[in-house]
Formats: sequence, C-alpha cells, structure tokens
Amino acid sequence: MKRSTAIIIFITLLLGMELFAYIPAGIFNIDIFNLDEKMKIYYILSTDIGYMIIIFVLYHKDLIKEFKAYFKNFIYNFSHSFIYYLIGIIIMFICNELIAHFFSEATANNEEMIRLFIDRYPLYMIFSVTIYAPFVEEIVFRKCTKDIIANGKSNKITKYSYIIVSGLFFAIMHVVGLANNPIDYLYIISYMSLGITFAYIYYKTDNLFNTIILHSFHNSTAIILYFILGG
Repeated sequence: MKRSTAIIIFITLLLGMELFAYIPAGIFNIDIFNLDEKMKIYYILSTDIGYMIIIFVLYHKDLIKEFKAYFKNFIYNFSHSFIYYLIGIIIMFICNELIAHFFSEATANNEEMIRLFIDRYPLYMIFSVTIYAPFVEEIVFRKCTKDIIANGKSNKITKYSYIIVSGLFFAIMHVVGLANNPIDYLYIISYMSLGITFAYIYYKTDNLFNTIILHSFHNSTAIILYFILGG
C-alpha cells in the first residue's frame, strides 16, 4: 500500500470514529438529539456495528488470515503477548499513581466519562468498551499507523518511530477533547504507556488479534472491577 493511500485511510477512519454516526442521520434526516434515550442508544449501537462492518470489509483478508493464525495457537499467542501487557499496565498504574499524588487536581476524564455512561447505559457500554473500541482502535492506531510509518520497511528507525507515534495517537485520542484543564493532559503519559505496549506487541507479532484480544481483556477487566466495586 502506498504511504499516501495509507494516510488517507487513517484520516478517514479516524474521523469516522467521531463522525460516522452523523452520516446515516444526515442521509435519512434523523435528528439524533431529539431521539428519546432508548432510541438514541439503538441508533448509536447500529452505527457502531455498521462502522465495524465497513472496517472489516476494508481489511477482511488480513483480519481473517490473522484471526485463524491467532486462534490456532491461542494459548501460546495470548500468554506471550500478556507478558508485555503486564509490563505496560504496571507502568500505566505507576504513572497514574504519580500523577494522582503530585497533581491531585488532574482528572482522567475519559475514564470518568466511561463510568458515567456505564451507569446510564450498561449493556451498550459493555459492547462499546469490550468489542467496538478494541476492534476499531487497534485497526486505526496500530494497523493504519504501521502502514504509514513502516510502509513495508523493517529497521530500528521505523520500528521505534511507529511504536512511539502509535502510542502517542492512542493517548491523544483518549485525553485531548476531554481535558478540563492543562494538568489533565498529564494522563497522555499513562495512556501512551499502554498504547506503546500494544504497538510493540503488534510490531513484534504482526498479528492484530494479539492486541485486539488484550485490549478487550484490559477493558473487560476494568468494567468488571467497576461493577464489582460498585463504582
């Protein structure tokens, strides 16, 4: 794939993550904001599934091949990737603790927003957090950025450039736009540690399901703990 094509796909999919729900609304003249709560959730769920289908169609050959390869040796693939994930999550936890200790006014608004929506729309959020987000985000932030930066090349410069850029985009997407004050941007460091971990795993294994499954595991664990601890 040409780098210019990869850039266009990345930008399109990135914008689609934020704007795709408005496209059917515009086509069918649906006023999303005036829908009742139940219909609004059904609508957003439908557009999320539709967006996933579009992305699957776009990358179906690679996804099917990697799916078969990953689950053929699931225990081996999961356990070996999980080791790197543990390192990443420990670093993320340390970063969060340091930020909370030295900058108590800082808030991880992405997590706060997710908790709020879990309380209001638990079933939809389970789908969104454990299926939609891991699938879409890993394709956009891992596969698309690798197509742009590595572009078929394999050397230390492209490797570490890709890992850092992928992690940074992932972090920015989870913090920028939700920050209420400049201190909140410190959480870019926390999210970046996890994003870098996923990028490293994908670069090392060249199989997107290593990160999709770990991303889903991470989010599922967080949501289960939230339900168990009662917020």
